[in-house]
Amino acid sequence: MEYNIRLAQPTDSQHIMRMIRELAEYEKITHFIKLTEEELHRDGFGDVPWFRCLVAELPENERSETGVPFAGYTLFANSYSSWTGRTLHLEDLYVSPQFRGRGLGRRLMRRVAQEGLRSGCSQIHLTVLKWNLPAINLYRSLGAENLTEDPGYQVMSFNGEALRSMGLEEEPQESVTGEDPDL
Repeated sequence: MEYNIRLAQPTDSQHIMRMIRELAEYEKITHFIKLTEEELHRDGFGDVPWFRCLVAELPENERSETGVPFAGYTLFANSYSSWTGRTLHLEDLYVSPQFRGRGLGRRLMRRVAQEGLRSGCSQIHLTVLKWNLPAINLYRSLGAENLTEDPGYQVMSFNGEALRSMGLEEEPQESVTGEDPDL
């Protein structure tokens, strides 16, 4: 069966949001979802998009059977490496369970790589849950390196209150020497 992989359009927002929820259920982290469909739409299809998204469209006969237009999606954004320059950050790669095993994850990744190359990117970064062996195996089969193992990077995040607290914190007074006491 042939699935058309294309850049998402503004009218796809509700279906992308549905798949984001499916992904969160699969990863058992639905409590992390704070994003609304309206925010997703604004951030992906506004004047200055914060992300790009590819969708794997179902053929017409499968749409009528399933009631959904897409088998999967991938969501990614521009990032920058101080060592190698332009980078893509892959946030999500998801294929609905009933469509797995058809090569869609590999095809979506290939299209993300093509988008990155077209944009002059030198690499794609992503995170994957350590228990998600199917995804890890897919990424490794495509040539991904595990940066947690070598060279030992740890992924860190400032969320919610930590971000607000840090962002609203008063700037410390400069020391007499002008050096930052935290460094």
